[in-house]
Amino acid sequence: MLRRLNDLPIFDPDRIPGREILSRVFGCLAVGAFVIRRILQLPGWPGYIEEVRWAEAWFAKLSFLPSRLIAPAFDLDRWYAQFHYSHGQIRTLWWTQLLIWIVETGILLAYILALLTRTRAKSVAKGFLETVFPLILAGLPFVIVVTGYTYDQWFPESSRMHLTGLYLIGALLIAAGATNVIGVLTLRPAFTIMTEARVFVRSGLYRFVRHPLYAAHFVIYFCYTLLHFHAATAALYVAFVAGQTLRARIEERKLAAVFPEYEEYRRTTGMFLPCITYHASRITGEASPPDSPRGSDRGTPLP
Repeated sequence: MLRRLNDLPIFDPDRIPGREILSRVFGCLAVGAFVIRRILQLPGWPGYIEEVRWAEAWFAKLSFLPSRLIAPAFDLDRWYAQFHYSHGQIRTLWWTQLLIWIVETGILLAYILALLTRTRAKSVAKGFLETVFPLILAGLPFVIVVTGYTYDQWFPESSRMHLTGLYLIGALLIAAGATNVIGVLTLRPAFTIMTEARVFVRSGLYRFVRHPLYAAHFVIYFCYTLLHFHAATAALYVAFVAGQTLRARIEERKLAAVFPEYEEYRRTTGMFLPCITYHASRITGEASPPDSPRGSDRGTPLP
């Protein structure tokens, strides 16, 4: 059934004239809308502390917008003061949340830059698994984020672990978000959502990991699953990881077909984590034979 779905004429790229231009226009408009919404959500997250109270009057001028677009003001000082947190603890939390906002908004801006400046595809996406499937996976994590926030149920504000947990999750989000930004900017000429072969990139983070963006996404959405944790979001996260792994293998099959040197890269570079054994052998001057277990355990490229 999946093969029949994959071969439907609707997924034939030749039936969509100006496909590259359309994907750039709609992609930039969609990402741009997310950026605007993130700006309008600033009053609610990271919210206000005394040092940025001046911004409250500016956002009040936008109160004519629908409530689902602009977040209501949230006073971080007042909320955490009632639980006897210190001035320094509240400031640390606010700055952590602001840095998360900055790197995640930076990811979106990097996407826009990549969409506008990427090179033409040498092999375009074909079939359901290369066109619609990646789009479904790209939207799946947003279902996790829009579910109910449950972190304060597991670790209420009165718990000593409440802020400690938020600090740790925040640090992971900042690190993974920065990795995502760097990865997108490195991948820029080859960037794509659908499964396409544009340019073979193996510089920067791609020297060590074949899919650093997916690895960063695993960390980012693991953190959000912890913040919105219940059975449904845990199941969604598992489905997301499984789907991204399949997506990566489909991408690799296409890249290997267009770039013959990709097979050597696939054999010697880790998929989501650095291939430590291979790099250690390079340092010691040893080479792993092509048919060794280390060379074959990656499997045949199947995204």
